[in-house]
Amino acid sequence: MDEQITLCFLHGLLGSGEDWQEVIQYIQKNAPLIKCITLDLPFHGDEKKTCVKDFAETEIFIQKEIERKIGNESYWLIGYSLGGRIALDFVLQKNVNKNLQGLILEGANFGLSSEEERKARWANDVKWANRFATEALSNVLADWYQQKVFSHLNDKQRQALITKRAGNSGTGIAQMLKATSLAKQEYFLSPSWIIKWEIFRKQHHVVYICGERDEKFKKLAKNIQIPMRVIPNAGHNSHQENPEAFAQSLLDYVKSCYEV
Repeated sequence: MDEQITLCFLHGLLGSGEDWQEVIQYIQKNAPLIKCITLDLPFHGDEKKTCVKDFAETEIFIQKEIERKIGNESYWLIGYSLGGRIALDFVLQKNVNKNLQGLILEGANFGLSSEEERKARWANDVKWANRFATEALSNVLADWYQQKVFSHLNDKQRQALITKRAGNSGTGIAQMLKATSLAKQEYFLSPSWIIKWEIFRKQHHVVYICGERDEKFKKLAKNIQIPMRVIPNAGHNSHQENPEAFAQSLLDYVKSCYEV
C-alpha cells in the first residue's frame, strides 16, 4: 500500500472533531503513513460561529474545508450519523468526487420515503430545537439520550455523554437541527436518485459501519444492500463505544481496497 491515504472524519450532532481522537490515535499507531483529518461541522466545536441555513450551505462549507485542509490530495470521507448524512448529501449533490476515493458511513440515514414521515420528523426536530434553544442544556441532553437509538446505554454512559456535550451552544444545536433535519434531506433511494447512487458506488469504495446493538441502522444497511461491517460491543455511536474495534475494521477495509 504505497499510495498516500488521507481519511477525513465528520462527527455527529452535538459532537466535534475531537470525538474521533481515539480512533485516530489507533490508526496512527498501527498505520502511521495514513493521514487523518477532522472537520468541525457548523455550530459545533471550533465552528460554533459558522452558520448555515440548509444542506446546500453545509455542502459549500464542507467543500471549502476539504479544499483548505486536504487540497488536491485524494481522500476518503468518513461520516457518523448527521456527519454521515452530510457526507452522503455532499458526494451525491455536489458531484465533486474527483479526488474522493471512498465513502464510509456510520449509522447514517438515507432519507425518508414519504411526505407523512417527513412531516412527522420535522415536527419532532422542531420540538427538540425549541427545547435546545430555550431550556438548560443539561436538562435537554438528559432527555435526548433517553431516545430509542440510545436505549443500549446505561446511566453511567448517558451521564458521561451529557457531561461531554455540555460545552455546546443550545441555540447553535437548535439551528443545526433545523438546517439539516432529516425531513429536509433528499431520499437517496428514490428512483430519481438510485441511478446516481449506483454510478457513485461503481466509481468509489463504499462501506457501512454499525454497532452490533444498533438494530435500526443494521436493518437499514441490509435493506440498501451496502457492504456492512458490524462493530462488537457497541451501539449507534460505535466509534466512541468501541474505538479500537472501529478503527481496526476501518483500516482492514481501506487496506483491502488497495490490495491487488
